[in-house]
Amino acid sequence: MSLPSDRQAMLVVEYLDPEEGFKGWLVIDGAEHALCAGGMRVQPGLSREQVQAMARNMTMKMRICGLPIDGAKCGIDYHPQAPGKLAAMTRFMAAIRPHIESRYSMGPDLNTSMAELETIARQLGLPSVKMAIAQAQGLSMAAFLDRYAVLSQPAAGGFSLGRLRAGFGVAQAALATLKALDIPIRQARVAVQGFGNLAKATIVALREAGATVTAIADAERCLVAQPGHPLPLDELLAQPGTLLGPTGPGSGTQVKGREEVLTQDCELLVLAALENVIQADNARLIKARAVIPGANLAVTPEGEAALFAQGVTVLPSFVAGCGGTLAMNGLFGPLRPPSPRQVLDYLAQAMTQTVAKVLALSDKEKINPTQAARRLCERHPVVPRLRPYACD
Repeated sequence: MSLPSDRQAMLVVEYLDPEEGFKGWLVIDGAEHALCAGGMRVQPGLSREQVQAMARNMTMKMRICGLPIDGAKCGIDYHPQAPGKLAAMTRFMAAIRPHIESRYSMGPDLNTSMAELETIARQLGLPSVKMAIAQAQGLSMAAFLDRYAVLSQPAAGGFSLGRLRAGFGVAQAALATLKALDIPIRQARVAVQGFGNLAKATIVALREAGATVTAIADAERCLVAQPGHPLPLDELLAQPGTLLGPTGPGSGTQVKGREEVLTQDCELLVLAALENVIQADNARLIKARAVIPGANLAVTPEGEAALFAQGVTVLPSFVAGCGGTLAMNGLFGPLRPPSPRQVLDYLAQAMTQTVAKVLALSDKEKINPTQAARRLCERHPVVPRLRPYACD
């Protein structure tokens, strides 16, 4: 099997907006399977090369999960705070509509939400941005929508299953890493870079498991808990946007620059925002025992090599970030519709097993976890089957 990183993307659709002149791209990495999947992002300065790299990373997520699905990714070069964001997304999605109808299962990514995507889909007359799953799974549209509705049901911490699933997966990857490193969960201090839905869901799941979140950073600042004081997580998680919290004398919370989250003395550093956060030139600043990149390509290959030389365990992002993929298998794989709890239980079991295999092979062969994960994909190639999702 030729790994996705060794080939060119099979399909690249480039979009030029007729009203504002921005560009957008849909990349489908391969044509081996009936279904492809990946998120949509809105990001200033987004490039075709970035979207291609993320689509290949999505393919690796599918391979490590054992799913016969090709990776995909799409996005527009647009500022997420611009007043025309939703209109811009709508025009772009209208342009790639034939792919959504036939093969591309779209989800949210940076600066987009499932609610936004589904609202736009309805405006375009589409039942869902994930409607391609129905045909691939051999389901009627009514049966698909009935199963898909489970994502809207409450799961944990005030989150629906749809909002929780990706971050819950990152948390399970983090917990499995702690186990491999023989670090008790209740002794684990966690720093989280990011304050979007992925980061918040990860925090909810880690706190539920007993880990202590000691620092959180967004695009503007980093909040750090002072010794002996917890972060006010309930208050922070209730905030819809910017990371704000009580600071000053007696608050137990200190405000620092956003980059300070990377230098925290902790057991786990979770990256849940942008790509290329840790590179060769800043790897030496990392004090964490392990780095869990839930965001796509958050650690560069050079950064990972430097951290590996320092004795820092770094999961590949296509492993730590495959929770959303595993959840879809847990949702559509069973013959009968599962409950949100059943989907999360499947996700936790599958992620724990995957991380354990990756880290065991990494330790045995003295290679970094990304190399180990790629070897596992090579040893167990995925072949097409009648239904892409199946876990019975």
